Amino acid sequence: MSFKVHIDQKVLGNQKIIKGLYTYFFFGKEAIKPFFQHPLWCVWLFVLFSACQAEKLFKNPNPYQNYLNTLNKSGLENYGIGQKWINNGKLRHASNLPTLQLPYNEMTYFDPSKAEAVFLQYGVKEGNNVIIKADVLTDSSTVYFIDVFKREVDKFTQLHYSEEQQKIEYTVTQDAEHVLRVQPELLGGGAVVLSIEISGSLAFPLPDMQSGQIASFWGDARSGGARKHEGVDVFAKRGTPVRAVVNGMVRRTGQNRLGGNVVWVNSGKYNYYYAHLDSQHVKAGNRVSIGDTLGTVGNTGNAITTAPHLHFGIYRRGKGAVDPFPFIQVAEKPKEIVLSDSVFLKDYGVFSVNNGNFRALPDLNSKVLGKHPKLTYFEILAKRGDWFRIQFPDESIGFAHQSIVDVSSPKTQAIELRPTDTLFEYFDRGLLPASNFVGQGKVLGYFKDMVHVQLNSGIKLWMKER
Repeated sequence: MSFKVHIDQKVLGNQKIIKGLYTYFFFGKEAIKPFFQHPLWCVWLFVLFSACQAEKLFKNPNPYQNYLNTLNKSGLENYGIGQKWINNGKLRHASNLPTLQLPYNEMTYFDPSKAEAVFLQYGVKEGNNVIIKADVLTDSSTVYFIDVFKREVDKFTQLHYSEEQQKIEYTVTQDAEHVLRVQPELLGGGAVVLSIEISGSLAFPLPDMQSGQIASFWGDARSGGARKHEGVDVFAKRGTPVRAVVNGMVRRTGQNRLGGNVVWVNSGKYNYYYAHLDSQHVKAGNRVSIGDTLGTVGNTGNAITTAPHLHFGIYRRGKGAVDPFPFIQVAEKPKEIVLSDSVFLKDYGVFSVNNGNFRALPDLNSKVLGKHPKLTYFEILAKRGDWFRIQFPDESIGFAHQSIVDVSSPKTQAIELRPTDTLFEYFDRGLLPASNFVGQGKVLGYFKDMVHVQLNSGIKLWMKER
């Protein structure tokens, strides 16, 4: 089923509810009785109430938690769709995620009937600036809750949440793995492009240059391996202006054996070190702003035998030297999303080859998590370039290249269910009475020793292989 059908159903449902409320207020409760007999009338009322309160939600701290509290107070946690929404948003679903490389983006689809949430895990470094966006392609009226957590050994700690509906931007204060959760409001959904972009949080110290022109990095060996490089080196013409990367105060200037002519700028938490300068244009105690010239590029100190360059270092109070690269790295452009790929979203697929590689990342050089036989069944979570993010029935998540999967119209074979078959509602649980499901159907795919079957009536279930 395409997402267009889902959207039409939701809009139609909203129109019916609004019409029912109008009838109640103008013609009395007898006229609206059929509306209240609908099994989901209370859910629709909650959604309409939440939509009216959306602006208020996003003015309060932690909109997701406020929405969850409202849902619980309404009693909807006792209904199937409410329970789904709550359970699907729990962080236990983020326990075994692959760590994505940034920048990352994907197109996904939130099925309103499934109350889904998306979890993505990514690594960050101190000094990074992170921008997370959910660009809605359909049903722009839906409220999306975006939350970021720090992954720790035995828990998740919330760091940020969306105060606007579709965006978070933050600066990273320590190296860590972060987990993103995106979940639409109850009965909301549609096609969305999720993106996580990364860049440095500081200006670059040399004009008309960027991090791609760094020639020597943090940790490189120095003095024959006796010490490690505590900064980055950027080669430039002698006399190139060296600029302040932050607003702060010049703590000291002078000379030393290694750095030659140096300038230190303090911004409170961090000290910024500029070395090998040809000349110094500031003095201790001077206030400087981003972009002010502190001196010029040279090769003084132990760089006397090398070409002119700037040595740039960052020192954090109480910790010492930290890698400057994440502070000044250039933003990389994420992959282009092909909107026509939306036809593949929220459907299923199978491997079209034997020993199909299931990978940790959308990269042919990434770790192979497993090899799977032809016709292995999976659900499609998202599309990114030539890759599908997929989930197996055991809830393991990873990537498969589009060249080894069949997702548009997987070839199926007919099957007849017998009273002696062992049937389950889910892949790993929910034993069913086989005598109630005797009949014709088709095989959707296989996983381990189970067969996923769809009866001609439309019912889907799992069967132990005969």
